[in-house]
Amino acid sequence: MAEDCQVAPSFPTESIKVIAESIGISAVGDDVAKELSEEVTFRLKILIQDGMKNMHHGKRKRFSTADFDNVLKLKNIEPLYGIHPGEHIPFRFASGGGRELHFLEDKELEINEMVSSSTPRLPLQMTVKPHWLAIEGVQPTIPENPPPITKDAQKKDSVDPAAKLSAQQENKDQKHIHGRGMKSIETVKVKQLATHELSAEQQLYYKEITEACVGSDEPKRGEALHSLAFDPGLHQMVPRLCTFIAEGIRVNVVQKNLALLIYLMRMAKALLDNQTLYLEKYMHELVPSVMTCIVSRQLCMKPDMDNHWALRDFAARLISQICKNYNTTTNGLQTRITRVFSRCLNTERTPLSSVYGAVAGK
Repeated sequence: MAEDCQVAPSFPTESIKVIAESIGISAVGDDVAKELSEEVTFRLKILIQDGMKNMHHGKRKRFSTADFDNVLKLKNIEPLYGIHPGEHIPFRFASGGGRELHFLEDKELEINEMVSSSTPRLPLQMTVKPHWLAIEGVQPTIPENPPPITKDAQKKDSVDPAAKLSAQQENKDQKHIHGRGMKSIETVKVKQLATHELSAEQQLYYKEITEACVGSDEPKRGEALHSLAFDPGLHQMVPRLCTFIAEGIRVNVVQKNLALLIYLMRMAKALLDNQTLYLEKYMHELVPSVMTCIVSRQLCMKPDMDNHWALRDFAARLISQICKNYNTTTNGLQTRITRVFSRCLNTERTPLSSVYGAVAGK
């Protein structure tokens, strides 16, 4: 009864006898083959269990031959030298003189073809090729420099930022795990926020431009404003330039520095005049800065003597240009600006300077 309940070994005893005969051992009894079969089955189970541990540590769902070979190496057992291929290997069989041989047939080569064929070209040596990154602040359009982003591309990215992400997602190859009884696990990768770093040349350009725009040298300031108005390669520095303008307006309004407010408004005007830039993504910084220069209560230390009215007129023309170029039904920019001017006019305690700015802007 115990023999009937005993589970048969997975490794057959016939295979044990065949393997023994292949190495010259013919007298292998049934009891010996059975013991060897149980021992081989036990050893195989141990190896497979350790291989599955290796698989789980590697966070994989499928047991591979590499896992089994790694277990053999860990146990100091000689690994397998080959596996059964899934497709036919073109070996030819030959025998003679009592010996058998399998060989791979080589292709016959014609000497005439080898002589007449052209030799491959030698690889080029490593060289260094210099080129101009910028000439007088303008990036030349050469293959070595990155192409400038067009205004249409900036506008499309500003109106529909998700379109770029969806296009990148469609280009990625989707990888699925196929197997019987297996489930595909999707791993969501959260990309951390990273600040965009400028190159050394762009940092130097930003430093020179900002110092020239708010400095005391008028010819140098004119050159800097001309560069901001006509340089086609400023799209990477626009966020920092707009932040510089917004922070400068906020600080100098408190300090009532009329000259720097005028310089910063001229800087904003130059950016708006640049035909290669689309600034809708930066209206949240530019519009409050310009509106501050229009309806602020006091812009200078001596309102009776300093001509702050000219700054309000200039900022009013600037806000008109912004509404003309960037107002859409989505952002409602002109409606919100008009609401601010109307609030200034309808308030009884609004100072005369703010009323003048609201009338000039409206």
